[in-house]
Amino acid sequence: AYDDWADSPATAYSLNGPISGISTTINSSADVDWFKWTNNTGDDVVWQADLKSPPGLNYDLHAVMFTGTQYLSVGSAGDYGPGGIDSISGGIPPGWTIYLQVRGQKGTDFSTTALYTINLTYE
Repeated sequence: AYDDWADSPATAYSLNGPISGISTTINSSADVDWFKWTNNTGDDVVWQADLKSPPGLNYDLHAVMFTGTQYLSVGSAGDYGPGGIDSISGGIPPGWTIYLQVRGQKGTDFSTTALYTINLTYE
């Protein structure tokens, strides 16, 4: 998306998950997009995030968990290359928030017109 949109955890785009098919762009080598979802289900759930990179571009998906007092790195999704679908998943207790970061893998992995798609599911 455009610069200054969801560029940090503090300004992350809030997902009212489960969410499917949010599509936007990484429009510069410095652009990153953040998304967040808070587990308000009252139960422990297993979540999965999938990132579909645009054809010919390779974007990376990273996840960070916020416990309410500290941030914990969940890690990076497996890399399935340009146009591929990268996935990451884990468990999340009630009240915790998962943050998802999307960015180009290399400085040339961006486009003002090619859309990536992110999905978040839980059960």
